[in-house]
Amino acid sequence: MTNLILVPTPMEMEQLQEALDPPSRTDIAMQLCGFGPIAAAARASNLISRYQPARVLLIGIAGTFDVNHCPVGSAHRFTQTRCDGIGVGTGDSFIGASQLGWLQFKDADAQPEIGDVLPLDSGFVSGIPASGTLLTCCSASDSAEAAASRRKRFPDANAEDMEGFAVAMACNLAGVPLQIVRGISNEVGDRNRDGWEIDQGIRSAAELATKLMHRAWLPSPS
Repeated sequence: MTNLILVPTPMEMEQLQEALDPPSRTDIAMQLCGFGPIAAAARASNLISRYQPARVLLIGIAGTFDVNHCPVGSAHRFTQTRCDGIGVGTGDSFIGASQLGWLQFKDADAQPEIGDVLPLDSGFVSGIPASGTLLTCCSASDSAEAAASRRKRFPDANAEDMEGFAVAMACNLAGVPLQIVRGISNEVGDRNRDGWEIDQGIRSAAELATKLMHRAWLPSPS
């Protein structure tokens, strides 16, 4: 098995199944990973163990912090994913685990140490640039004020999702390359779903993910 494709929700899955054009339908497994970081981490670990893929691709929608860099309706892959919500406090008083001097995972048996940031395998995919940092949260921003507060704490974040860091941790522990493609459906903090461009975001994500599946993923420089 070469490609394990993970999708958070049935809505995204239904549209992506119609729009994706992988190199070979017999060489992919396309499965739901669940909504939110807890389900996504557990399910990704289970599916990696089951399929033993050569690489994993997480595809879905996300919100944008920067409409100039990541406009609504576009799709992007990312250089790294950060985690918000594991640590102490909330809002502007939040302190992440790494800032506290703690790691989210540390094992003496030669496993990788994992803090609040995980790189993605986005270094050398010919002709497809990467769009910086994807911020994974346990709870999406519910207002423009909440979005501004989160961006203040994470100024390098270009988009917000709820599964990326979780899947990245599962892949990192399993030693499997991961890329994340997110179609931008809305601005972070905008909860008026009537104005979201979900269909266009998913179509753009499917187009970008298809390109990635047809190319080699070469390792990022250390």
